[in-house]
Amino acid sequence: MTLLENVRVVLEDSVKDADVLVADGKIQTIGKDLKAPEGAEVIDGKGRYLAPGFMDLHVHGGGGYSAMGGKDAVLKMCRAHAQYGTTSILPTTLAAPIDQLKTAIDGIREAQAEAKDVNILGAHLEGPFLSPNMCGAQSPENILVPDEWDYEDLLSYWDGIKIVGAAPETKGGMALGRAIQAHGMIASVAHSSGDYDVAEEAFKNGYSDVTHLYNACTSCHKIGVFRYAGTVEAALVNDNVTTQIIADLRHQPVGVLKLTYKCKGADKMYLITDGLEYAALEMEEGQTFMQENGMAVVYEDGVMKLADRSCLAGSVATCDKLVHNMYKKVGLPLPIAVKMATATPANVIGLGDRKGKIQEGYDADLILFDEDVKVSFVMVGGEIIKNA
Repeated sequence: MTLLENVRVVLEDSVKDADVLVADGKIQTIGKDLKAPEGAEVIDGKGRYLAPGFMDLHVHGGGGYSAMGGKDAVLKMCRAHAQYGTTSILPTTLAAPIDQLKTAIDGIREAQAEAKDVNILGAHLEGPFLSPNMCGAQSPENILVPDEWDYEDLLSYWDGIKIVGAAPETKGGMALGRAIQAHGMIASVAHSSGDYDVAEEAFKNGYSDVTHLYNACTSCHKIGVFRYAGTVEAALVNDNVTTQIIADLRHQPVGVLKLTYKCKGADKMYLITDGLEYAALEMEEGQTFMQENGMAVVYEDGVMKLADRSCLAGSVATCDKLVHNMYKKVGLPLPIAVKMATATPANVIGLGDRKGKIQEGYDADLILFDEDVKVSFVMVGGEIIKNA
């Protein structure tokens, strides 16, 4: 049992001074001047903000470890992100041969069963059914056409798969979206060269989410003398579609973050790191690495790029940086910035009834941070894993 006192509780639409009592892994009581029960540990928040732990639904690695690397690597990457306030996580695979993806899923499943100090919520498959014209940092030789593979076998491999990113314009892509939805998973338009009309059709065929909006997807473009809308515009105007966005200020500038928020609001826009294994590490400018998928990358200007500098390869961000940017750079109220990294992603994957809020009866995944969103305390399921 733990009493967190002298804290500023970040609620969905406000911040209030209160104390929070945690018992049996749950938030038991929220109130002013609570008395610590006998034997309870008392944590003085010293006026810091108390928020729900962050939730990252799209992250490939961290701390030097990859989601593709097996159980131990998955545990280490998740623990690295937990030190920055991410208490719940969906390890995310890269496009790879089906057998290799199954091996990666096995590692995530085994890590989930063993993890006590971080919530591994399942798996996110980004591919392999993507567009070769929008592969980005995904390995082109590992991109598959849905019609040519038994994707039902992959989708049935583990009921812990929560999100599958795919390109709906590929041969069989619409049927794939319906199949993903039928399995109770989120079908996300990912690495797609489809235009506005394709995206609209996808949203009628099981797809309800767009992977890292503006990155590896089409937006308004010119063909000849006329302009045509893309996936971005289809997502922005559809009130039922959720959008992932990398708010590291490298993948998207402040103006785009403001526009996305204006169109989608905090209920349909959620923050992802898209972090590679180099996230949650101290990096040196110019360092080069080889990804698990064989693609060479370089750390430069605060982000990972393909070694030939042709495009971004993924971020090195942690969720605290994303929330900081939305709060301090974009200028959103703190509760809104926090919501996009907590309650909204929880709702996307159907966990909004127990995670993502400071509310009595919810899981005690809690963090303390200062005005700059520097995380100094992390609690997972009522157990303290960081108290700096």
